[in-house]
Amino acid sequence: MPKPLFQPLRGFALLCLLIPACNRIEDRVEITESREVSKFAQPPLNGATSDERFIPALRELGLIDKPAAQQAPPPASAFREFLDWTAPEGWTDAGEDPMGMRMVDFRFGPAKEGECYISLMPGSAGGKEANLNRWRKQMGQPDFTAEEIAALPEKPFFNRTGTYAAFDGEFKKMGAAEAQKGYRLIGLIHSAPQATIFVKMTGPKDLVESQAAAFDQFCQSIRPRQ
Repeated sequence: MPKPLFQPLRGFALLCLLIPACNRIEDRVEITESREVSKFAQPPLNGATSDERFIPALRELGLIDKPAAQQAPPPASAFREFLDWTAPEGWTDAGEDPMGMRMVDFRFGPAKEGECYISLMPGSAGGKEANLNRWRKQMGQPDFTAEEIAALPEKPFFNRTGTYAAFDGEFKKMGAAEAQKGYRLIGLIHSAPQATIFVKMTGPKDLVESQAAAFDQFCQSIRPRQ
């Protein structure tokens, strides 16, 4: 006589009851943040290493020459070695970012509450609009409209031009429980199909405003190492 179709399901349910992890609701983490990927973003290189994904970005920015076929290109993890810059007075180098997102990272202010860092991403990283509006969300602000983005000023940046944005809000770091009120964000971003590079500064509004000229000087000092 054939067995009832639901009998295997009963066995599976019993197995789940015997495995503690199947019933550990308290370990579940609610996802409250998400990031939209632009339809114009390049598809990921399946199977490529992190360094392989960064190599086209490094070439686009003129940080490495096109290597010979038999010569392995330097790893993107050595990004800092490709750059020169002039740190403003009072800024402290925070050292290497363990997450690998901040290639050059500084702190400033009486309690080092201000942050300014350079980030490099392979490809368009979702595009300029997506990245600017990601910053807006971090500050509790609505997205820029297409017209507002088009009206943002351009500044010379890394032998190219970058889009400059500055606005206030309640800054919430990724993973933070609460937003920090009275903050200001200043950012300069260059986004191209091969590479996206930006400098981003955040901190209490008065502190960031006092460092606005230093931010501009720092951005203009960033250059490929000769």
